[in-house]
Amino acid sequence: MYPVLFRIFSFPIHSYGFMLALSFLTGIWFSSYRAKKRGLNPEVIADMGFWIILSAIVGSRLYYVILHFEEFKGNLISIFNPFQDGVIGIGGLVMLGGFIGAIIAGVLYFKLKKLEFLPYADAVAPSVGFGIMLTRIGCFLNGCCYGAPYTGSCAVHFPHESPAGYYQEYMHTSSLFPSQLLESAGGLIIALIVLYVGSRKNIFTGLQFYLVGLFYAVLRFFVDYTRFYSDGERLAGLSHNQVICIILFVIFAGLILKNFLFKDLPVKSSENIIPDNSDEPEKSTVLDHK
Repeated sequence: MYPVLFRIFSFPIHSYGFMLALSFLTGIWFSSYRAKKRGLNPEVIADMGFWIILSAIVGSRLYYVILHFEEFKGNLISIFNPFQDGVIGIGGLVMLGGFIGAIIAGVLYFKLKKLEFLPYADAVAPSVGFGIMLTRIGCFLNGCCYGAPYTGSCAVHFPHESPAGYYQEYMHTSSLFPSQLLESAGGLIIALIVLYVGSRKNIFTGLQFYLVGLFYAVLRFFVDYTRFYSDGERLAGLSHNQVICIILFVIFAGLILKNFLFKDLPVKSSENIIPDNSDEPEKSTVLDHK
């Protein structure tokens, strides 16, 4: 585990922040590349990138704050204060909140710019999977977003000074399940599947974006079974994240089903309507020979 990857002079470069930044930068580059290949304007991706990054961070933070508001009572400034305890950065982000925040920001951005959202969303889609992969590696290196107590073959023992290490002591266990690496591998699989689907012909616009939303909901739903939640954090046996994942799954599955069911229906237009002339007098069929 390497919470600090390296230092520039005396300034520490933290693994989570580095991998998060890397995921955003590579995502913007790869999305711009795909947009250009599809005949779209790559500059739109670059312009949108800043707002997506900001919204993803804000969404991740707000989701965490909503779930752990008791931590911020009497000190609301700490919600978005990046300078705390002598360290630069905001501790406490939930990736699912960032995913939702990024989608909302993207839809609003394209609506304000009066551009089609789905073609660009398809160009960005695989980068979401790669972003999950890179970011969760950062989580593993940092020792956060850890799994539940586990002693199987893939169990991981975290150092005492890490968040996961403190949790190990609290739970009186020697090792935890590497949930971060499981989700990282899942992100890579999502990206590869979406890239494969995108290479196929006769797929409708938006399918790659919808598949990312669908697969991520499934991935996060099952990853949460490897993490610990107290009874107070569960609803009908499900974690708060799993409840949101069910909602996301229904939405994206519904959008995919809607397109498959209705994509071939003809659009009704005035040109296709045959006029009803039943009320007009019949024309004579007798030819007048002169």
